[in-house]
Amino acid sequence: MATARPIVIVGYDGSEPAKRALEHAAELVGRRGSVSVINVVKAQSVSSRLVTLTDKERSTQERLLRESERVLALLGVEAKLIAAAGDPAREILAASESMGAGVIVIGRRKRSTPRLVGTPLSNTLVRRAGIDVLVVH
Repeated sequence: MATARPIVIVGYDGSEPAKRALEHAAELVGRRGSVSVINVVKAQSVSSRLVTLTDKERSTQERLLRESERVLALLGVEAKLIAAAGDPAREILAASESMGAGVIVIGRRKRSTPRLVGTPLSNTLVRRAGIDVLVVH
């Protein structure tokens, strides 16, 4: 009997830790699996439903999502791309909930000054998510 593949979402910002997060996510789903990749442009909403982004922000977001798609394709994994704007933790959590994800994978940059635990984003995701959060260093 085949084991069901987990539904995995990766927060991707183009950084080296985020690229490592993509690789870990690909390992979780295996070849011919699928990973949802979300890029969130940090933005303040103008109203409860309206967020304005510049053309440069949209272009950068599109480039990063396409880059993640190429990385996953090389690993034999399909990418489902999600462009979002707003608070990164809130958007990642909302997307993971709406798709029924079982795992959130996120990269964490190393800091030159030590902190007790992670970055604000990884801390927030670990605290608030009702599913597993894999923080990749």
